[in-house]
Amino acid sequence: MSCARAACEGIPPPPRTCYAAIVGRVFVVIIALALVMVIGCVPAVEPPADAGASDFSAHVDPSEFDCSAIADDEHFVPTRGSLVDAACALDPSCHTRQVSAHRGAGGQLGKLAPEDTLSAYRAGIALGVEFVETDPRPTADGVIVNIHDDTVDRTTDGTGEVAAMSFDELRALHIEAGERAGDFSCERIPTLVEVLQTCRGKVVVLVDANKTSDVAALVQAIHDADALDWAIFDTSDVAKIDAALALEPALRFMNRPDGIEAITAEFEHFAPRLPVIVELHQEEVDGGGVELVHQRGTRALLDVFGIDVLDNLGGAADYTPVLEAGVDILQTDRPELVIQVLRERGER
Repeated sequence: MSCARAACEGIPPPPRTCYAAIVGRVFVVIIALALVMVIGCVPAVEPPADAGASDFSAHVDPSEFDCSAIADDEHFVPTRGSLVDAACALDPSCHTRQVSAHRGAGGQLGKLAPEDTLSAYRAGIALGVEFVETDPRPTADGVIVNIHDDTVDRTTDGTGEVAAMSFDELRALHIEAGERAGDFSCERIPTLVEVLQTCRGKVVVLVDANKTSDVAALVQAIHDADALDWAIFDTSDVAKIDAALALEPALRFMNRPDGIEAITAEFEHFAPRLPVIVELHQEEVDGGGVELVHQRGTRALLDVFGIDVLDNLGGAADYTPVLEAGVDILQTDRPELVIQVLRERGER
């Protein structure tokens, strides 16, 4: 788990310097990363009006994904915006650069839609990402809903622990949209099945299994949504992957080894199965992890939240070092920025 993700998940990060190779000696980057490490998930900060950051989101109108988009058809889903062949996302040998939108279209640093809502997933589809990440966890009555925190306090108008509330109680809450452009008044906490149904045929869903021990419920949700070909089981827990594969041998999975030795050990553990993606930490990227993953015939993903935050603070988010390190999939809170960079590099 990356340091930024560990902070956001409420897990103490490993005692090592995050994103060291990326930041180098650039002082502003060090300050931004210190914020990520000290306060965990950094609140979204509006950049100065004259910041001049590339804003690809200007090309995606909120009416393509917000509540107004489903006014006439509650099942409306935008046209798939990605220019990458959909088959590439599930093909471990496809090294075309791809983008994973954290929590749908960005977490607390995101600017497009409230995190983990159906509007956020529609936004990711319209924007043109290849993957979207989820945060499934169970309610008191066993419904798997999609919400990052273990309480509803930050993202809704309610208070309380998700695990102590019934689905009906959660569904009655309204989502806090902040000052984002668009109409999000219809949004409620969605179920994992609803997220999968929205994304099926448009974008591959990373089903993060780190927030529940009920592996069977996650696998069942994938089946209930008829989304086996549009989902990847994603966790740092090897035992959970084993359990999921025992339930559904055809399930694709992404692992998150911790350290170079763990990368090799987990490849051996899962053989002859191959993870379609391996999530790396920056330290592993620096230590030859990308090359090791490529030698094994699959792709490397890296969280780039520590770079995303620079734009929110009015600076320049430079993804070039990550791209030049050979990382295949960038998981980001600011997918519009990463896509713009890929377009400028001729990779879109």
